[in-house]
Amino acid sequence: MKLKLIIFPLCLIVINAFGFEGSIKQVVKNYNGTGATVTMNWQFGSHNCRVDMLASGKDVNSNTVLILDPASRTLKTYEANASGAQKLYFQVDASSISASLSVISVNPTQEVKQINGYKCEKWLVVTSVGAYNVWVTRDIDIDWSVYKDFFKSSIEVQALANQGVKGFPMLTESANGTNNASVESVSAQTVSANAFTVPAEYTLYVQQAAATPAKTK
Repeated sequence: MKLKLIIFPLCLIVINAFGFEGSIKQVVKNYNGTGATVTMNWQFGSHNCRVDMLASGKDVNSNTVLILDPASRTLKTYEANASGAQKLYFQVDASSISASLSVISVNPTQEVKQINGYKCEKWLVVTSVGAYNVWVTRDIDIDWSVYKDFFKSSIEVQALANQGVKGFPMLTESANGTNNASVESVSAQTVSANAFTVPAEYTLYVQQAAATPAKTK
């Protein structure tokens, strides 16, 4: 099963997997060009990452959870507000995640500024879906290469992973002003291993093989 995850723009370690452990709250406006606003609550542990995506807008109202395990290259995802028989989770390999984004160029500038108390550097990123100004802090030490196969539609992840830059985008702005992603808060703290476990009441979805037509004599 091919899973197409569109996380755009997305802002997004093995000292273990991360240099940073804790949580980051990010707000994406005009998510995926839909006009929706998505609050993304990131949790980084010593080896895993979790993202809770709360989307709200004219045609969307959801709370999707993504749990990423770089060691096994697996992604688990489920709807946090599911009920009854709908409590299913899906598990896919990173290789089955598809995307159409391609990075054309990534260029650092000499511009720096403080965002939420973090020193940030401005990068100019041009992709197949548009141009972006990405303000990156290196004070939040995240190795993008660990997760680039999970976030193939992420402008920041793909651009900075390809450049070998460890950091976190505090602000991403499209050149045409139609959307942006900004970090609202950062909390360095120990994250419980339970955060990276699918709740017991959820059942793994298993795709049923198509029945083979009976032979006729």
